[in-house]
Amino acid sequence: MPNSKPNNILFLRVGIDKGCGGLLSPIFSDGSFEYIPIPESPNKASARSISFNQLNARSGGVLAHFLPARRKQDAAHYDPEFETFTYGDPGKNKRSQLLRLIRNDYLVFYAGLTPHDFSGHDQLYVIGYFVINQIHEIPTTIEWPPIRYAALTNNAHMRRNSYDPGLVIAEGHPDRSRLLQRATPLSNESLTVLPELTATFGFTGSIMRAGAGRWVPPSHLGSVATWLEDLN
Repeated sequence: MPNSKPNNILFLRVGIDKGCGGLLSPIFSDGSFEYIPIPESPNKASARSISFNQLNARSGGVLAHFLPARRKQDAAHYDPEFETFTYGDPGKNKRSQLLRLIRNDYLVFYAGLTPHDFSGHDQLYVIGYFVINQIHEIPTTIEWPPIRYAALTNNAHMRRNSYDPGLVIAEGHPDRSRLLQRATPLSNESLTVLPELTATFGFTGSIMRAGAGRWVPPSHLGSVATWLEDLN
């Protein structure tokens, strides 16, 4: 059970997709999955960037195994990352949403996944979440490469070759945040919220777009927090 009802819960779509990267991450027959991040922008990559060849796949090997040949050597924009639990964004919409989050709020990540054995349809799944520890508004005066924010240097934005103006980074509590072992279905094949979840979530409709997140209404914060804590 959650420690207390959060003030906010925000759902965000993340991970590689057909519009950014050209494919979806795989889900396997037992519900386990790979979380493949989007490629890093070539003009933002640096010597500190992580490549798909350096990111371990949970099913064995490296994530590059699941990518076409032209992508295998690319740098990955590994964000969110589930090692030190950070997620950053400088864009106007997501930045403003991240700034509304406070300690003990939930930042929930979902992604488009496709059956690895081609046995079904593409769907959106919840893949993990952060319980917020702190929100960091990174100042424009930060030195680069950054050395002042040691707890955040694993984040993809902090690995870039230059500062992203307006950058905000959410830091998850390390003991309460997690990447799920098995993905939990969030949408049908039309990428709208599953009908059986609407009473728990308090919202309906399309969740296909990744430009901004979806807020859980205040009336449903408790039910969603409990639902999240019960995931495997």
